[in-house]
Amino acid sequence: MDSISFDSMAAVYDETRALDEKSLNGALDLITTRFPPSQYQKLFEPGIGTGRIGIPLAERGYKVTGVDISENMLQVLQEKLARRPKALPVAFQKADITALPFKDAVYDISVATHVFHLIRHWKLAMSETLRVLKPKAPLVLMFTGAGMEAPDIRDRYRALAAGYGYTAKPIGMNTKTDLGDYLDSIGRHAEWVRDGWQWTQHVRLDKALADVKSKSYSDSKHVPDDVHTKVMEKIELELKKQYKDPAVEIEIPIHIDIAFILAD
Repeated sequence: MDSISFDSMAAVYDETRALDEKSLNGALDLITTRFPPSQYQKLFEPGIGTGRIGIPLAERGYKVTGVDISENMLQVLQEKLARRPKALPVAFQKADITALPFKDAVYDISVATHVFHLIRHWKLAMSETLRVLKPKAPLVLMFTGAGMEAPDIRDRYRALAAGYGYTAKPIGMNTKTDLGDYLDSIGRHAEWVRDGWQWTQHVRLDKALADVKSKSYSDSKHVPDDVHTKVMEKIELELKKQYKDPAVEIEIPIHIDIAFILAD
């Protein structure tokens, strides 16, 4: 598996990655203020998916072009655009970020949200993204939290999977350990805005469990089904003892980080 696709869960993807609208708007407004569409009009989004970021960027005045490896995710995007009373400047196609079908130096800016950790050859994917940008054009990385994924359940899943010999972690870039060294090697640096927008998500325990059980998150995508089943059985038993009521609501703290990747 060289890249993780969300084909199987396209219909519920947005639901499992729910965002606080005010916080998202604040983050996108910061991008728009720093890199206004009047000067950075042509925007490229690798991993555009269902358009949950691309559509509001187009609403702010950017001409958005995106790619994704998931046909089903792009179908959801197409349906969203078709329902709008007024057309938006959003173009997209199925493509692999490690081999983009675009010429060099086409775009003024790129915004990528939760994508490079899903790609085994993430350095190639980032190199391709930078290739299609104009010289010194910014690459903006957004990290919008884990959506409806409960951190305690995720951490317990990882620990139990490791006990069976499987490391439940992303196959691609580790932002904390990989990004800085890579940027140094290509003459770029990151300017971070951390914890700029914070909120608390409330989700029912049984819903949070169901999302993990259906492999809605990237950590579990490469864990074999038989191991995944055993891990989930243990987690469900543990949480049943802890909470008693599967309908209890749990709180999930979430924040948005942004990294502006700029030329030195």
